[in-house]
Amino acid sequence: MLKQLIIILCCSFLVVSCSFFENKSKTQPIQKVDTIVDFNSVDAFPLFPDCSDIPSRDKQQICFQLEMSNYIYASLKEFPLNTSEAINDTVLVKLRIDHLGKTSLSKIESSKSTQQLIPEFDSIVNLSIENLPQLQPAIKRNMPVTTEFTLPIILKN
Repeated sequence: MLKQLIIILCCSFLVVSCSFFENKSKTQPIQKVDTIVDFNSVDAFPLFPDCSDIPSRDKQQICFQLEMSNYIYASLKEFPLNTSEAINDTVLVKLRIDHLGKTSLSKIESSKSTQQLIPEFDSIVNLSIENLPQLQPAIKRNMPVTTEFTLPIILKN
């Protein structure tokens, strides 16, 4: 009888001790991980060195757009673009800034008449893109990412 009582007592201690440890592991909070990523926006835009001191995100974007268009237009003014006919066209230049800040040309969309009147335009734009200074890449979740955007170039004579 005493032997059975000791066995029952030991078994009950084992059951209680196992459930005690089991409850502790269940009470630890589960950390949620945010897995939803918006791939259409970035936390910080690519920046020219002059724009990095601006604190506002919106003003940084405007500064980047102005600097990029000023640089491209200044570079295009160095080349004489003479045509025999009048041109009034908008050329869409798709640019890619990789995670290291290097700018490259993705695509140029222009009308057939512009391509015929100014066949060297694509190479001039490509040359001006290659001569852009090193940029700070766009940032998404504290990591540099590759971005693409379109720059419209208006041709009028």
